[in-house]
Amino acid sequence: MTRLQPVILGIWFAIIALVATTAANAAPTRLVADLSQSHVDITSGYHGTELLLFGAYEGIPGDELVLIVEGPTNDIIQRRKEKRAGVWVNVETLLWKQAPSFYHLFSTAELSEIADAQSRLKADIGPLAGGLQLVTGVDGGGNVHGDSTPKAAVKPAMAKLGTADQNAGLKRNMTSNGLWQTNPASIITQQDMLFRTMLTLPSNVPTGDYSVRILHFRDGVALSERVTDMNIRKAGMSALIYSFAHDYPVFYGLFAIAFAVASGWLAAVAFRRG
Repeated sequence: MTRLQPVILGIWFAIIALVATTAANAAPTRLVADLSQSHVDITSGYHGTELLLFGAYEGIPGDELVLIVEGPTNDIIQRRKEKRAGVWVNVETLLWKQAPSFYHLFSTAELSEIADAQSRLKADIGPLAGGLQLVTGVDGGGNVHGDSTPKAAVKPAMAKLGTADQNAGLKRNMTSNGLWQTNPASIITQQDMLFRTMLTLPSNVPTGDYSVRILHFRDGVALSERVTDMNIRKAGMSALIYSFAHDYPVFYGLFAIAFAVASGWLAAVAFRRG
């Protein structure tokens, strides 16, 4: 029994060391993230802007980062066209319920290299990760993509999950508008401590409250997550016009008509004098 004691003690020390190492690797690490500008004002002269996203983390070689900038959710209209009698017409309307109006994703590598599909779904990575629901209907409306439309524009129906083709169509439309983007290998890291990337906001960026999520991955597992806020709002004369048009639509319509008539009359007078 005496000879076995050193062996047993060695086994116990090995088990304790293994558990300690596993716990250390699985424990959340410190993660800090921030933006160069957390409030963005959209004025009449706004044509897009760039923001610096940066921060620090406790990493080791092989760690990966995923950064997600997500805008407010709203209902998005998507219409499908068909050629009938030589004319392209809208034959089906899809109303996506509470879809992200803006979703830009950045990462240090391809998402498939960072984590498998199951882990990415668990970490809620991707604009369709939550399984967007839609309402289908048929109407003869105009060609609108990525706009919020009243529910009355679509015939009542039960909400359901979108198919793979419908999800792909939504993603294609939102990407073409610059509202959904995936940017692999776009986060620059230094000495497994610092990171940075550039966020480009297009001219058609939606207003509202945004969330900026940064996730720290190791061996396909999300160790830490940090969330910070960003706000985009209209400002200046464009904000006053926007508020007036939405708060007093009748008066805004009358004013627009009066302004158009006055402009036409002044132009006619100027041409007569010429």
